[in-house]
Amino acid sequence: MAATESPALAAFVGKWLLREPEMAIAEVFCPPDRKSMFRAWGGLLHELREAAFELSDARVTEVKTAWWAEEMIGVGQGRHRHPLTEVLVSHSASWSELGRSLLELPEAGRRYGTTAEVIDSLMPLARSVTAVESALFASTANDDGARALAVHWLLQRLPHGLATEDQARIPMHLFARHSLSAAQLIAGQGEALLRDWAAELQGQLSTTLTGAGAFRRSRTRFDSARLQRLAAGRGFGEPPPLATLWRAWRAARPS
Repeated sequence: MAATESPALAAFVGKWLLREPEMAIAEVFCPPDRKSMFRAWGGLLHELREAAFELSDARVTEVKTAWWAEEMIGVGQGRHRHPLTEVLVSHSASWSELGRSLLELPEAGRRYGTTAEVIDSLMPLARSVTAVESALFASTANDDGARALAVHWLLQRLPHGLATEDQARIPMHLFARHSLSAAQLIAGQGEALLRDWAAELQGQLSTTLTGAGAFRRSRTRFDSARLQRLAAGRGFGEPPPLATLWRAWRAARPS
């Protein structure tokens, strides 16, 4: 916990870092005057992702997403109700647009035929998120960064999302290619399918995120490493700590 953080804020940041421990290493290279924003933004992204993509009950998803949409619109008007947004409320960004994008998410259980269709379905929200991120960190928002965020969301659905209604949004063409049903995938028979899914997601990432800030560059390097491991059949585990440290250092350097 940072010295100036309230216990409530630290709890949400800790929840984020429990899911994305490598971002604690990326934080080491963050300039001191931006660390509080780095931590609050990471915690907020975790809460938005959980509300929009990771809840098992569609009604709860609808309610929580609407709450966060209202909160984002409120932040755009200088108001806040959450410890995470308290840190960010004074920073000018397209908060209201982000809130509206949350309300326009596609139906939670919808299935898609191809990887391109899955990514395209997430791009409106991803563009809104990265537009805010670029304002916070004085970087440039573009479709490469938004696509990297969409890939991040899909990677974070694995492996727990395999047992949900949308099978972690894995496209139908992969089920057809491997002649697998959703039940077989849930039962652990889809290793080859998951390798292909990881390779397809890896292919959506730009090798260089021109203009992106260190937060997005770090997250994308970490995601790329995880996808490479999964595509090689090495599972969902974290890459070695020294490799993570090296990626964080590289991401912190201006392009």
